[in-house]
Amino acid sequence: MQVLRASTVVLPFSYRLSGGKINRLTPSIWSAYGLRSAATSAEYPGSLSGVNFFFDQNRKANVPNTGHLAGALSSRFMNETFGLFKDGTKPLLKSVKMTIDPNFYNFHYGLLGNAMVKLTNFNKNAFKTLCEMTLGDDKSLLCKVEATTEVTQDHKLHAISDDVTEELRSSQIRDDLKHSLINLEKLGLPSEPCMISSVEVRPSDLDENRNVNWAQMLSYCQHGIRSAMLSKKFQVATRMSSLAQIKELHLDVTGKVSVGDTVDVSVYENAELNRILCIGKCGEEIVCKGYLDLDREIAGELPQWQLPMHTESDIRVYTDIPSVGFHRDRFNNVILQYVKEAISNSRLNCYLAQGYLKGHLLENAIQIIFTHRVKIDPELFKIGQFQDLKHDLKLLSLGKSSFIVNTDLQLHDKVLISVASNIVNFSMKDGKGVPFTDWHQKTFSEYRNKLEPHEVDVPSKIPKDAYKHTFYSRYDDLDHHHIITNTRYITFCFDTAANAIYKRSPAYHTGFTYDFNPNCVREFDICYVNQCRENQQLEVTTFQNHEDPQKLHFLLTKGDKTVCYCNMTIDLNSSTV
Repeated sequence: MQVLRASTVVLPFSYRLSGGKINRLTPSIWSAYGLRSAATSAEYPGSLSGVNFFFDQNRKANVPNTGHLAGALSSRFMNETFGLFKDGTKPLLKSVKMTIDPNFYNFHYGLLGNAMVKLTNFNKNAFKTLCEMTLGDDKSLLCKVEATTEVTQDHKLHAISDDVTEELRSSQIRDDLKHSLINLEKLGLPSEPCMISSVEVRPSDLDENRNVNWAQMLSYCQHGIRSAMLSKKFQVATRMSSLAQIKELHLDVTGKVSVGDTVDVSVYENAELNRILCIGKCGEEIVCKGYLDLDREIAGELPQWQLPMHTESDIRVYTDIPSVGFHRDRFNNVILQYVKEAISNSRLNCYLAQGYLKGHLLENAIQIIFTHRVKIDPELFKIGQFQDLKHDLKLLSLGKSSFIVNTDLQLHDKVLISVASNIVNFSMKDGKGVPFTDWHQKTFSEYRNKLEPHEVDVPSKIPKDAYKHTFYSRYDDLDHHHIITNTRYITFCFDTAANAIYKRSPAYHTGFTYDFNPNCVREFDICYVNQCRENQQLEVTTFQNHEDPQKLHFLLTKGDKTVCYCNMTIDLNSSTV
């Protein structure tokens, strides 16, 4: 068997950054999941164990993603490290202040970061942590993260137990925590905002504690900042590379929001202080507020880095993927979107890797996924945090300007998810397909037209009782080409199904009670027809097949254009939630 091995083997608690090319990291990008100690400790050293990132179409600068920089402060991390949360108590991250050293922007592929987390202060309902991230043996500082977390139970403040309190005191942890909220007026808040953007809370925005957490609130603010940039409302942050010049970021969560609520994000600019300020409101209640300071002296562009790959073959890849970066949904399932993104990122680095390494790149071409056929084992949604998964990618067929690959994600040789993708080489200049070179056709001759691309059937008729849901795309829906990432469309389908059930639509007539749990999905086919960008109005039409209730159908449109359509097979025995 021919095998291609990539150098992205990941240890359980340390992560050498994997995937394609990037320029540099930005503060909202890293997440240090996976740090844990053998026993309760006031201080724990560990390795940076996960990074999520976006980079723009021209790769001139990275731009922030959904803001999951709080991995080292997550509930799972704190539970593993300090053992504070028992008997149903849960942490609620309320405030994060991040100070960034310019060294942070030189942190790139192949480098291993170190994290030192300290529990510094506490009171009866909350605690404060300090995380210092350094690079290499010389321990040069990358950033500092100060976070305040409240202890809750049933969404109410809960007292830290006496035995934990005594253990903290015996570890010399100070019990004098006093948390004061950000005073934006003292930080130079202008009288009028540059822009106000509205964000609707989706079902998929809820975390495993059914909260819109701190990281998601940050993504709402990022959406507002991005909208103001596109509308040319700023003097300081005039281009996306400005968001790779952050030297300090601070956000407080001050209120709660629910599915269907609208968060209005007011964005302000203090050009004299190189500062952007944000206030998020739900009605009249302030639910978050914060600021970020920019360092204009940080270089706008840095050299590109490439991930080295060592090959033994052309048509098959084995890599390891840690499960620590897989976030959880409101049912405590592993989120399917993050699983698909993890294997997609690995796949993007490995497409016809031999051609990549030997310089047989296709000029001015990007790879666009046209169809997906996905099969899911229910055990996928139960993956533990510290599982080492195997990713198996193989080429199935090669056409004139397209190819088909299959990727499996395995745990102990059991396939948890299998994804067959039909991918087209697409020209950025004229919008046409880019044919493979003679070298590709010769190298992969035994795979030429071996399989026909699978087709996704479109329902011949949409019933009158079909449910329709309208929403606007957001900044955190985008990929590095500044179009909506294909994995996001699956989340749109899940959100629409949930809304149909919330509203007791007759479109979903069998097997559902009050919500849609994605763990009932066993298979789906999806075809991508057109692209979408942020701040566009989209509509999803969905219904449950009357003849076969295990089939769900989705049609996503933008005006009179079809964006994608999807057929989903579910297990009705798992759908009753």
